Amino acid sequence: MQISQHMSQRMEQKLVMTRQMIQSIEMLQLPLMDLMENINQELVENPCLELKESEPIKEVDVDKPKDGLKEILREEKETAKQEKEPTNETEARIKRLESLMNEWNDPSTRSNGSGSRGGGDEDAKMEAMNNTAAPSTTLEDHLMQQLQLVREEPRLKELAQSIIGSLDDTGFLKVPLMELFYNTESGFRQELVPGGCSDEDAELALELVQGFEPPGVGARTVQECLLLQLRRMAGETEFEEKLIDKHYDDLSHNRLPKIAKDMGVSVDRIKEALSVVAHLNIKPGRGFGGRRPQYVVPDVHVDEIDGQLSIRINEHFLPTLRISNDSLQLLKTESKNEQVRDYIMGKLGSAMWLMESVIQRRNTLNRITQQIVDIQKEFFEHGPSHLKPLMMQEVAERIGMHVSTVSRALAGKYIQTPQGLFAMKYFFTGGFSTGEGEAESNRAIMLKISDMVKVEDKKKPLSDEEIVAKLLADGVEIARRTVAKYREKLTIPSSRQRREY
Repeated sequence: MQISQHMSQRMEQKLVMTRQMIQSIEMLQLPLMDLMENINQELVENPCLELKESEPIKEVDVDKPKDGLKEILREEKETAKQEKEPTNETEARIKRLESLMNEWNDPSTRSNGSGSRGGGDEDAKMEAMNNTAAPSTTLEDHLMQQLQLVREEPRLKELAQSIIGSLDDTGFLKVPLMELFYNTESGFRQELVPGGCSDEDAELALELVQGFEPPGVGARTVQECLLLQLRRMAGETEFEEKLIDKHYDDLSHNRLPKIAKDMGVSVDRIKEALSVVAHLNIKPGRGFGGRRPQYVVPDVHVDEIDGQLSIRINEHFLPTLRISNDSLQLLKTESKNEQVRDYIMGKLGSAMWLMESVIQRRNTLNRITQQIVDIQKEFFEHGPSHLKPLMMQEVAERIGMHVSTVSRALAGKYIQTPQGLFAMKYFFTGGFSTGEGEAESNRAIMLKISDMVKVEDKKKPLSDEEIVAKLLADGVEIARRTVAKYREKLTIPSSRQRREY
């Protein structure tokens, strides 16, 4: 077999991702607050863009006789006549930028209130300060304060500090105790604390932490957490401790008659003890600050006005922009300096790409939301029980976009509706046929299952087969294993575990 090299020509078409396309895709999938951060970064890096902080802008400032965009265009044309050089690219770019600036700052295309921030940045800063929660004490800080007050050997306190730093947000120690002090990877046991740690010392350090407030902190299992709290309760809790210690597995499966027989007491006595256990906290660390709460800002509002559903793309937080007069003046005075001219025109192009991407994001979100409102109209009027099955492919075909574009546009975004705040992907779900040419969504069926369980006879709860029969009576044909899967998603226990004696 002979191997040789040769040259040939061929024609082919392929998609090349330009900078503008990449930026548009990135802008499309950004939630509102991330988009605002991206725009603020462009304001820092692009000297041709600046904020308009005073009264609302209805039209971009282009009419100033000496330093506006129109003045630049006029002088460009005069220079072109004298030097006989075409300026079509410069003129087209500035005209396009002028058009984009008008569209960007037009209050009619933005969410209510976005064009009338008369107080400027001061009002926005004051509002942010007033709505920012004060930092709270974390569980780790709370435990470390107690550790500093106890009189124990420094070595024991050092080990306890390692344990405190390994607790999760709920106050549990999910890592095996000795793995905090030794690394056994690669077949070698490596000390993680100077001098190592014996099993006895580790248990003493854990016992020290478990004696701190809140009760139950430092537990490794829910069973241990309950026992720690019972042992520190006032009054007699010996029976409850024995119940949790010896019969926890039976309790988790609701085998009350078996427990009563084994302990030689009545079922009522077991239920009385469970009423005490029910007041214990199985997540003792949740009462303390941890990560800052994540506030959701809706990207889209759907309001009911005079019986009609109205869509607003939320751009309230986006800044009102204008072209820097200094940059335009420099472009005018240094028109013959190619280096300066290319730099400014590049920055003007960057500003243009930014605004085009955000405006395209606005239009895409509006088109997708309009389809959601049209298809899920009954949801917006009556609530989640009227949610219809809907696939992204269907919306993509209706608006003439690729399904991946629709998916990017919905990622991480929320919509404020008359029924509450929802992730935009909430409205896309499969479903089941009702046998009458209609269909019900998975979420609507899950809601029906939840409602059935709420009103069932607790002494004879509904089995999965009985739930299937009830749904079939409503015209929904569904398998028993699907009901079991939905029940688990709703964290609804089995019929045996729901039974009350």
